[in-house]
Amino acid sequence: MDIYAQSSVALIQKERLRLNSKDPFVQNFVQNSLLPSVNPLEIYGSRIHGRKILLDNPVGRRGKKPKKKKPLSAKSSIPRISGSWSLNTHQAKFDLFIPLHHLWMGYMSELLALNTVDPPSSASMHPKLLKAEFSGSFVCVQKSHNLTLVGMQGIVLHESENTFVIVTRDNETKVLPKQRTIFTLCVPAYSISKPLQAATIVVDIPHLAFTLHGNQFRFRASDRAGRKFKSKETVEL
Repeated sequence: MDIYAQSSVALIQKERLRLNSKDPFVQNFVQNSLLPSVNPLEIYGSRIHGRKILLDNPVGRRGKKPKKKKPLSAKSSIPRISGSWSLNTHQAKFDLFIPLHHLWMGYMSELLALNTVDPPSSASMHPKLLKAEFSGSFVCVQKSHNLTLVGMQGIVLHESENTFVIVTRDNETKVLPKQRTIFTLCVPAYSISKPLQAATIVVDIPHLAFTLHGNQFRFRASDRAGRKFKSKETVEL
C-alpha cells in the first residue's frame, strides 16, 4: 500500500513522512480517515489514546498447540537401543559367574520367603516367579523345536524379550530362544543361610524345579514386573 499515492495532507506529497511528538502519525491518520460527521478527537481519546495497539494480526501467527506428553509406560520408560548389551568372549567363564548365581539364590530366598524347615507351597511361589529377575539363574532346556538345544544348561547372563543368553559349563555363550522352547528353572528349596562353597550351584543342593513355557514368557523382565498374567492352556511346540 502506497501511503503517498492519494494522501489528503499536502505536506507529505512526494516527501518523506516525518513523525514526531508534536505531529503524531496515529492521531492525524485517525482524523483524516473518519467521516466529517464523526468527531475524530473524541474517537481518538476514547479508543486509542493511552492504549497498546497491535499493528500485526496475532491470529495468523498462532502456532500449533503443543502436544501433551503422554505418560511413560513400562514399555517406553526404558529406551530400546540395538546392541546395547554385549559381553567380551574372553570373560565368558562359567566359574566367573558362580558368585552372581549365589547372589541370585539369596535373592530368591528372600523373594519366596524360604525357611530352613519346610518349602512354601507352589501356589504362593508362582506369582512371584513370574515377576522375578532371572539374570543369574540356572536354566536347562527341557524341550525345544530345535533339537540341538535340548539338554543345554547354564547360568543366565542376560534376558531379553525373546531370548536367554547363558554361559555353559564348557565356558561357551549360547543364545536360547524362548519361542517353541520349554525350560526347567531350579530354585532353592530352603533358605540359604550359610555361605556356599565356591563351585556349588542350585542343582547341587535341595531344590525345586519349575517348568517354564517360553511361548508364554516372551516379555522383558521390566515388562513382567507390571504385567498381570492370566492362566492359559499349555501351548504345544
